[in-house]
Amino acid sequence: MAKKKDKKAFPLLNTEEAEEVVHELGRALDAHRDWTNRFRKMLVCRTKPKASDLNVDAHKKTAFGRWYYGKVHPHLRDHPDFRAIGKHHEHLHGLARILSHTIRDKEDVGIAQYDAFVESIGCFRLSVRKLLSESWDMLRHTDPLTGVLTRTAMQARFEDEQERARRNGQPCCVGMMDLDHFKSINDTYGHQAGDKVLEVVAGYTLGHLRNYDQVFRYGGEEFVLLFPNTAIDKAKTVLDRLRRGLKRKAIAVGKKKNLHVSASFGVADLLPDCPAKMSLENADQALYAAKKAGRNRVLIWPLA
Repeated sequence: MAKKKDKKAFPLLNTEEAEEVVHELGRALDAHRDWTNRFRKMLVCRTKPKASDLNVDAHKKTAFGRWYYGKVHPHLRDHPDFRAIGKHHEHLHGLARILSHTIRDKEDVGIAQYDAFVESIGCFRLSVRKLLSESWDMLRHTDPLTGVLTRTAMQARFEDEQERARRNGQPCCVGMMDLDHFKSINDTYGHQAGDKVLEVVAGYTLGHLRNYDQVFRYGGEEFVLLFPNTAIDKAKTVLDRLRRGLKRKAIAVGKKKNLHVSASFGVADLLPDCPAKMSLENADQALYAAKKAGRNRVLIWPLA
């Protein structure tokens, strides 16, 4: 039986960046549709091709090409689906350039030549729609306040990592993070200040983990962290470093008011052959013990 390929995790984009990707890819499809209609009309009517279609860098001169080769979020640029789009786009315009020379030289377009061009159009559109669909999924599964993944996205990611652990035997850990005395922030400074704290904490957490670590907003001020290919002692080290950094982080909640918050953590192994809920409950038990022991600490399950 063939092994199931690992799903590619979407790059860590915030909501605004994901919305920009959706917008830009949608515009790219619209612009490409206009270009395709115009180019097909040239082939059918045997009109003079545009100079831009004869250019070896035609793929870089289109509206899509200017965006693709311009300023793009670095995590998106490294995504395999994004690179595939570029290859399909360049190949498409390479075939279009050959057809343009054929029309310019008043030669006949062969059936195989035209079929290859039509096929390349389909491949390009499919690759764009694939990333567009993934971008929409990112928006649907991203918490709009904090920019981290939602609880609804968590189950599928846990199952992916459990399957990976069963195949390669690599450890994976799940952590739970809860901000200490968060209710008092809302009660004292208001919910806008509480939202600001959650936003800054989530951003700091994302910025101090590896690209393939994952963060989910579990509810309120509670977050779940997933550490692939990580032994539990290493996960504790990472969480302790994160805990210390958060404690030092000044969070501006007003023109003259900065807050410092602490967090408590529990961490457990992600069990590959048990329901993911069990591993989450183990991490939650360790978190509960950390808060009971005085907060602002990391404890491992099983407790010593």
